Amino acid sequence: MDKVLIVDDDLKVQRILWDRLQEYEDKFEIVLAYDGAEAMEVLQQNSISVVITDIVMPKVDGLELLAHIKESYPDTPCFVMTAYGTSDIKDKLSKSTVRIFNKPFLIDDLANAILQALEQDTTDGTLKGISVANFLQLIQMEEKTCFLEISSTGSEKGFFYFKDGELYDAVCGGLNGEEAAFKLLAFDNASIRLKNFSDDKIVKRINVSLMNLIMESQRLKDESKKSGEHI
Repeated sequence: MDKVLIVDDDLKVQRILWDRLQEYEDKFEIVLAYDGAEAMEVLQQNSISVVITDIVMPKVDGLELLAHIKESYPDTPCFVMTAYGTSDIKDKLSKSTVRIFNKPFLIDDLANAILQALEQDTTDGTLKGISVANFLQLIQMEEKTCFLEISSTGSEKGFFYFKDGELYDAVCGGLNGEEAAFKLLAFDNASIRLKNFSDDKIVKRINVSLMNLIMESQRLKDESKKSGEHI
């Protein structure tokens, strides 16, 4: 039977979801984890079909967990639960492949999303194959201070640096700032590793909004495809 992993450090939320989703016990089994670290252990020991995770959690948070899933279990669809983030960012994310279940939410909506994912329908809402751009939007939404290591299927890699959800800089090879960001956003099937940091000396080299950066990156990528060249 398919197993659905729910990750949340709020035991009351865990209990409510467990109780309400038991009516689907003939379709999937619920597995619970308290935080990202425990969820990683569950993923290693079980075949998980869908992951539903909170973002703000102790030890290993939801963003670190999502990065781990993207790298180690790239075909596992995930859904995000959160009580944080601005409405305009959520609106932008809702038009992408990322489904945000904003607490409080209707459990029936979550159940329907799970069933659709188990049926392998292509729907808005799964993080299956989440893009670098989508992941950057989640970092911004959660106002996180961190750096992301982005690796391509080849040998290239680079970094994005965020402070309180604001993109400060990007580095890739001999490039930095916006040039490096465009190169990293063009990576296909990229692996993402997330690390926290507290370096206040980081230089801000990116001075445009993240959305504008993503849109310009997509324009450059489309032009590259039309010309047969590679960014």
